[in-house]
Amino acid sequence: MPDCIVVGGGAIGLLTARQLFLQGVDVLLLEKGALGGESSWAGGGIISPLYPWRYDDAVNRLAERSKQIYPVLNETLLAETGVDSQLINSGLFTVTEASVEIDDWAKKWSVDAAFIDDVVAIHDIEKTAGAAVDKGIWMPDILQIRNPLFVKALKASFDHHSIAYHENTAVEDFIINNNKVSGVKTRQRNYMADKVIIASGAWSGQFSITKSSVNVLPVKGQMIMYKGEPGLIKRIILSEGHYIIPRKDGRVLAGSTLEKIGFDKNISDAAHDELHHAAIELVPLLSSLPIERQWAGLRPGTEKGIPYICQHDEIAGLYIHAGHFRNGIVLGAASAELMADIILDRKPGFSTAPYGMQAQH
Repeated sequence: MPDCIVVGGGAIGLLTARQLFLQGVDVLLLEKGALGGESSWAGGGIISPLYPWRYDDAVNRLAERSKQIYPVLNETLLAETGVDSQLINSGLFTVTEASVEIDDWAKKWSVDAAFIDDVVAIHDIEKTAGAAVDKGIWMPDILQIRNPLFVKALKASFDHHSIAYHENTAVEDFIINNNKVSGVKTRQRNYMADKVIIASGAWSGQFSITKSSVNVLPVKGQMIMYKGEPGLIKRIILSEGHYIIPRKDGRVLAGSTLEKIGFDKNISDAAHDELHHAAIELVPLLSSLPIERQWAGLRPGTEKGIPYICQHDEIAGLYIHAGHFRNGIVLGAASAELMADIILDRKPGFSTAPYGMQAQH
């Protein structure tokens, strides 16, 4: 019988289970499909929230901590598994007006962020930028990671450390007695543990125990990918919610839609055309590159964009670690660190109140 069961094998569940295991907790992870098979592989992997100055301090605090963790974590995973997650420094240019809000945010979090409205200087940063990229905030220190490879590295780390997990094992309900969790029910069998963490992404609010108390809803995001040559485009560019992300091998991601239409992962021609049009506005040469594929993922959205990282208010031993919206990778490393502190009853470096169940309502 493990000490703790993690329900969900996306980036949040994987990072949490690994963190706990490395700190001496006997952990078992259960995933309804394949590890990392939902939103974790589908996102862009930018190690920064988009428009971070619009987010609550609770999000920025985790983001800034994650930025410190990822370089070390990437090297550790590479040494353990031989899988390169392709963590690279691309920088991020956000097309926007200058504002006091942005200046105050950059100072508060000590982020290198400069407003640039000189076209020559912009082209020095990214020579392929189109006419629409005429002013904005340049953040040269923003990293990106290649999501599918990162998930692959985490899974390989589980195998390296012999961390227990079962794929294709959907948790259907929780075993609760006298307001205390004692395990989970799956179609195959029951698994017993004194502590259970719900880290099921967009599905975290679908259990009977969470339907009225955990407000996590699916928000579909569609993306397309161009096939190009390495080094053709070097920087991440963001404008009006659309972005392009150049990968190490020359592929270029263009995203992303925001669609609140339930658990629908179908792709659409309308989204394809929207993303392509927005991408060539930012980088015109993309019009000459072939579009290799299109896909969709379901982000776990919350009303304020702040994740649940907490113990359940009414059920002892039950914890919620979900609702990271479009920032699962961005916040994941620090979020797992904080969840481990809560599970192990250690005093975290900052208040956990913003991540509690009451704060979300």
